[in-house]
Amino acid sequence: MLKLMKYEFIHSMRSFFISFCVFWGACLLLPFFTEGLIPDIPILSFMMAFGFTVLVMGISIALFVSIFTHYYHSMFKRPAYLTLTLPVSSLQLIISKLIVSFVWLILGGIALMFGVLLMGVMMSLLTHNMSIMQIFQGIPEVFKGLGQMFMNQPGESLLSLIYMIVETYALIISIYFALTLAHTALCRHHRLAVGICIWIVLGIIFSWIQFVLSGMSIASFEWYGIPITFMFIDLFFNVILTFVTVYILDYHIEIE
Repeated sequence: MLKLMKYEFIHSMRSFFISFCVFWGACLLLPFFTEGLIPDIPILSFMMAFGFTVLVMGISIALFVSIFTHYYHSMFKRPAYLTLTLPVSSLQLIISKLIVSFVWLILGGIALMFGVLLMGVMMSLLTHNMSIMQIFQGIPEVFKGLGQMFMNQPGESLLSLIYMIVETYALIISIYFALTLAHTALCRHHRLAVGICIWIVLGIIFSWIQFVLSGMSIASFEWYGIPITFMFIDLFFNVILTFVTVYILDYHIEIE
């Protein structure tokens, strides 16, 4: 299992690192567009914030596109003949891909924070409003604040972490299920586009289910502010989608 995860990590590294490098480069270049002008012209301050928002949205989209493309190419294109003949079960294959994708999303969050740090350093060099030492001295304070929050509210923090993991798992496994379903006898052409459409429809269905349940009294049950009902529903669908995806891979898959 560990060797399989290592194989997945190495072969997915290129696409994710390209996304990170493009984001970091944009974070370095963005301050130059507003050099010396932000304090005097409010609209440029707004454009700076808007530009950073676009960058964050860009890397988020790039991460999920990378998850789509890596699963698509490794499972249904030419490399699939190697992937699907590995001496592992389909369940192990899916779980390893899920874990690696989850790790890449965590690394994406770290890359986002590093990009913010790069932008802060460039802004300090260009505007001289804050020294680089002040920026780096503030980093331990951020982690100290997070640690204190966890120590003061351990139950809420732990449950929030579990909820985040369940929701992230749901997002990734829905991508895998949609692309896998599109590579059966039900679909013969434009399978990637069909897979994306299935994923969108699946998201709409899940949102509709949550909307319907939100009007019921059971949906009001919360623990530490976390919607427990929705979390268990997502967990149930995660298990269903995982085993349905494995079943399709074992008995109905068609490689391009």
